[in-house]
Amino acid sequence: MASSPRQQKSSRSGSRSRPSAPARIPTGLLCLTGILYAAAGLMMASFPAPYWIWNLALGGTIAQCLALAGPRSLRQFRWWSANFLALVAIVGTGAVAIGIAIALSYMGTDNLEAIVPQETLFEVLRSGFLALMVAAFGAIASAETGDRLLRLFNRLQTTVVLSAVCILGLGFGGLIGVFVVAA
Repeated sequence: MASSPRQQKSSRSGSRSRPSAPARIPTGLLCLTGILYAAAGLMMASFPAPYWIWNLALGGTIAQCLALAGPRSLRQFRWWSANFLALVAIVGTGAVAIGIAIALSYMGTDNLEAIVPQETLFEVLRSGFLALMVAAFGAIASAETGDRLLRLFNRLQTTVVLSAVCILGLGFGGLIGVFVVAA
């Protein structure tokens, strides 16, 4: 006598290990992403840099969030599409890094006689490295957060949630820079 489909299903599922836990919203990664973008906003607002760097950083942030260039999210695309989205994310990260670097370049002195070339070179390298690290860690955190959010939401919803967190982080860091640091 043949077994019923229900018995076959239960016998197959019995050989598996325990069922996977339901996916949860990655609040820790969302907080980390917001904090990293707040650090970027703080650095951009702390110095008297031109206002157009905010447009550059905002455009780069939106490009990163639209691309959702995490390894799991890119796996669903073909080669050209996946590489194009990775390029968009890299350009977005570069735009954020350039915005931070321009803001940090306004740090210094107006007294030209007090400038020492070796110290100035070290400061330029240090501020450039800081801008690259904050932008890179922000991009890595947002890509990983996007990958985790894609387990729960569709691509559009994930982009909206991730964009909101990143833009709110930039804005909150900017407010801290304007009211606390620059005051």
